[in-house]
Amino acid sequence: MRQVVLISGHICTGKTALAEQLQAEFGYHVVRTSELIRAEAKERKKKADRRSLQALGDQLDSETKHKWLFKTVAKEAKGLPTGLPIVVDNVRTWDQLECFRHQHEFDVVHVHLYVLDRTVLEKRFNVRQAKRAGKKTETYSEADHIKNEKDIGKFKLDADVRINTVRTDARDTLVRVAARLGLYGPSTTRCVDVVIGGGYGSEGKGHVAAYLARNYDVLVRVGGPNAGHTVSSESGVYTYHQLPSGARDTNAKLLLGPGMTIKVDDLLKEIKECKVTPDRLYIDPQAMIIEDEDLDTEKILKDKIASTGRGSGAAAARRINGRKPGAIRLAKDIKELTRYVGEQEPYRGSIVANLEKAYRDGSSILLEGTQGSGLSLYHGPHPYVTSRDTNVAGCLAEAGISPARVRRILMVVRPTPIRVGNPDKKGETSGPLKHEVTFADVANEAGLDPVEVTKQEITSTTKRPRRVGWFEWDQYRKACVLNAPTDIVLTFADYIDAKNQDARRFEQLSQNTIKFIEELERVSQAPVSLINTRFTRDEERTVDLRSIIDRRNWATQRKHS
Repeated sequence: MRQVVLISGHICTGKTALAEQLQAEFGYHVVRTSELIRAEAKERKKKADRRSLQALGDQLDSETKHKWLFKTVAKEAKGLPTGLPIVVDNVRTWDQLECFRHQHEFDVVHVHLYVLDRTVLEKRFNVRQAKRAGKKTETYSEADHIKNEKDIGKFKLDADVRINTVRTDARDTLVRVAARLGLYGPSTTRCVDVVIGGGYGSEGKGHVAAYLARNYDVLVRVGGPNAGHTVSSESGVYTYHQLPSGARDTNAKLLLGPGMTIKVDDLLKEIKECKVTPDRLYIDPQAMIIEDEDLDTEKILKDKIASTGRGSGAAAARRINGRKPGAIRLAKDIKELTRYVGEQEPYRGSIVANLEKAYRDGSSILLEGTQGSGLSLYHGPHPYVTSRDTNVAGCLAEAGISPARVRRILMVVRPTPIRVGNPDKKGETSGPLKHEVTFADVANEAGLDPVEVTKQEITSTTKRPRRVGWFEWDQYRKACVLNAPTDIVLTFADYIDAKNQDARRFEQLSQNTIKFIEELERVSQAPVSLINTRFTRDEERTVDLRSIIDRRNWATQRKHS
């Protein structure tokens, strides 16, 4: 049964604003009674000033025994998609309302808006009149469409929702009405899958996220430009720094969360390169902007701990210290980002609002974390850490997603954890590696080309050589405790055995690889659901798209294609 929302109340109580918000945020079809009467006046060649229109409304009530509004809505409903809800912005008499109550075509919900202090309504009316330059003014009493206070008394008793709009603004009113209409999805809906790193970063999360992205309606990215996610896909090899991985290979909705740090010029360049249109990309107004001073601040970290020096940490610190108006710039303050953020509240880029819509629509959501658990500001070996919590809880907080929304947590690990190469200054380090070796050692044991492996193992962002070590089981277990993964993703399986590059099924992996996977599962108490067998970064080569063995016992379906 089609839902029809009827709004009653004196003029200036907020009826029009409520109807417009129900249309804008929830897709309601609006029936504007003033437009109906105006159209009737045109057909009858009558005057269209307010008094004449009110008189015509009275005439229509008399001619149809107050049924004209119901009949018009019923007729209009026949031309609308099945189930599309309707909101009527102004029911002015009790008899009009009863025509809707005494029928079986619609599921009727009556909302009555009121203000007890008439002077408040008169002030609102005078402000509205003042904005109508060049138009003849009239008094509030002349303009008010409800002349019979008995009708107001009946509206108050009949209403399914009754709201005093002195105590609520338009947004508050919408929330209360939307809740009564059942427009908010249950908080128990689990539709978010999260990809996070289980090591010290560079686990291949971007490649995995891009592989999964094709089956999701919404892709969410957190972090900042200090993390580069290199992806091999149908369109070639590309490194994402701020957009969700796979952005250029899907038509999914892209969300950049309020916890992000953004380098504006670099982001605009990435948007252009990936051919992302404004209708797909939403940037939260509260995302932090990285300034040139942040890059200068982090120069010392490049020398001390081989930081990427992209300014994310310095920007985050300024955000904390700059808690006074005008002290910092957020995404909403950047003109070049307006098309993705919006111009004023409620911002189109509000991630919480966009996520709530996704929950309500039953959309599938993929949250892509950056860096790895061992680099967490709180849980990594300080000071050799990044500027944020890289674990699932930190990523959810940055994005504005409740843990109750999470369905799967995919933790990505590689058999040989890495760190960025040590700083150039002698005696400084990028951080501890328990069992450090060389990439030549790794390649020789796996049967790979040592020169080729060493050549490929440079960081995506700073292009510095990496350090490498044998797997750290203690660090892995800690990451499991922090993230409670439902699924483990193993990347770089060819670093265990070069023969894995030719594997297309699990049983084709080498015996040592299968034993390693079994131990990963024992320690984590979670299945290894995805296995990346090779990862081509060389753009001159043909990209091998069959590089992931998919063992998942679950699936994700896009609601919107």
